[in-house]
Amino acid sequence: MSRTSAIIVKGTPRTEGPRTYIVFGDMRGGTTMIGGVMRALGIFMGENINEDNQESFQFNGPSVQDMRDSIEANNQKHQVWGWKFPHAADYLDHVWDRIRNPHLVCVFRDPVSNGRGWNRWHPIGQIQAVQQCLLRQQKNLNLISLRNCPSILISYEKAERHKAEFLTEFSEVLGIEPDHERFDFRGFMAAESYKKLSDYMLDPAAAPAAPQE
Repeated sequence: MSRTSAIIVKGTPRTEGPRTYIVFGDMRGGTTMIGGVMRALGIFMGENINEDNQESFQFNGPSVQDMRDSIEANNQKHQVWGWKFPHAADYLDHVWDRIRNPHLVCVFRDPVSNGRGWNRWHPIGQIQAVQQCLLRQQKNLNLISLRNCPSILISYEKAERHKAEFLTEFSEVLGIEPDHERFDFRGFMAAESYKKLSDYMLDPAAAPAAPQE
């Protein structure tokens, strides 16, 4: 990978067969962009998606048992699937044994930028917010280090700055070919406010193709 690559890969991610992706990082840290890109690539990212933050209500707020049940149900319905929740590291240990071929997708953002965004939504003080972001990054890294599974570490800044390169590398790691005639990936990835996938579908009647399983 080039010096402008946004990705570090641990292990050997699967590009065929059953697998489950968990997208996590920190609040205001770029996970929404990555989760949306994965949906645009055709990966099922859970039921009842919040179209603003790309989070499935199956994995944002329910009990541990409900999440375990949702994982088993989605395993039955989908060979390749996943979900996005920034602080998934807080509960993954409790559902890990239900996840089939887990692949961790962890998004990192400059802690000062992340802290400023964090503090706008949850005002605790600027320095305190940066400290919270760094503590969250360390917790995420500990999870990646301890779990013997393929992991994809992503720089939000580099992914947003070098969109075409990131999409090429990321799709190769996922084993899925992006359809640029169907979806405006560059537009969706531009650093702005929350976006809905439907606004970037180039063919509104077409849904993203599911990955080959």
